[in-house]
Amino acid sequence: MTLFDKIANELSEKITNGKYLSGEEIPNEVELQKMYDVSRTTVRKAIDQLVDDGLVIRKRGVGLFVAPSMSNQNILEMTGVMKSEDVQINKQQVKESFLRKAGPYFADELKIKKSDLVYYIVFLQLDKDGITKEILVLPLSNYPNFKVSSIKVLSIMESMNTGLQSVSDLDQILRLIKADHELAKQLEIDQKEPVFKIYNKFLNNNEEPIGLEYRYKSAMSTKYVVDFD
Repeated sequence: MTLFDKIANELSEKITNGKYLSGEEIPNEVELQKMYDVSRTTVRKAIDQLVDDGLVIRKRGVGLFVAPSMSNQNILEMTGVMKSEDVQINKQQVKESFLRKAGPYFADELKIKKSDLVYYIVFLQLDKDGITKEILVLPLSNYPNFKVSSIKVLSIMESMNTGLQSVSDLDQILRLIKADHELAKQLEIDQKEPVFKIYNKFLNNNEEPIGLEYRYKSAMSTKYVVDFD
C-alpha cells in the first residue's frame, strides 16, 4: 500500500466514524502535509482518491469538505413546493453570523424554549441572474457542530441535512413583496421592485421543525417551477 493510500484510508475512516461530519470542512492540503509530514504531491494524490470515491468535495480557493450524504436532486425530489431551476452552489458573502437566544418568535416557530440558542446567519448568494439574500435560523441543539464555512460548498437543503436530525419534509410559503430601501440596496435593485420572499420550515420524520430559511430574490430575474403535487 502506498503512502497516499494510507492517508486516504485514514481520512476515509474518520469520515465514516463521524470524526468529520457531512458538509464539514476538513484540513486543507497544506495542513494535511504538516499533519502527516509528507510532500504536497502525496497529499494531493490522497485527496484526489477521496474526491474520486465521492467522499470529499474540493472547492478551489475555499477548501476541502466532506461530501453531503444527500444530493441536491434527491432532496429536491423529496421536498419543496417552489423549486428554483438553478440549484448550483454560487458565490457567497456572509454578512452576519452569530449565536443568539431564540426569543418568542423563533421559539414558537421551532418549538423550542425562548432561552435556547440558535444560529442566525445572513448571507448573499451571487450568480449570473442576480443576488439572493438568505437568512438561516438553526437551533444549536440540532446543529451542535455547524460551521458557517459549509454553506460555501453545500446548498441550503444539504446544509439543513447536516444536523443530528435529517430533513424529511418541508413547509413552504411564497409571498410577493416590494423591496424596501435596505433590501433594494442588498439585492442591487430599485426600491419597490417586486421581490419573492420564500419562507421554508424544514421538518424531521416526526414533522417537527429543525430549521428555518428566509429567501429574498428579485421577481424580475427569477425563474421557478411550481409543483402542485
